[in-house]
Amino acid sequence: MVEVDSSEILARFIFSIRMYRADNSIRHTAFIPNPKNSETSVFRISDISDDEIWEIGDSVGVIREKPILGRADITAAVVMSKDLKIIPEEPPERHANIIGWSNDLSKQKMIALELASEAQLHLK
Repeated sequence: MVEVDSSEILARFIFSIRMYRADNSIRHTAFIPNPKNSETSVFRISDISDDEIWEIGDSVGVIREKPILGRADITAAVVMSKDLKIIPEEPPERHANIIGWSNDLSKQKMIALELASEAQLHLK
């Protein structure tokens, strides 16, 4: 698998209205790592069409048994600037995990707030 380049765009798919606000800003909860494995699941979306991105999101939604509401797009460079790593982990195709989160929940929240402020919301 090819390493994630800092110029790549990553999508964090959103399945809960609690992950964004009415003003279309992204809440930090969109980026908080899964407490079971301390990873945040993302997809590498550079060089594919919007339709292809939504198809991936729809397929993830089928697995989660939830309709996709949107996505938070962020550059890998922003994630990497927070001393986090992005590790490709397929299948599914284009999947990666953000790893390297602190075990300190307040530090996780601080970094997630910074990521959310840099990400761009796209609603389906």
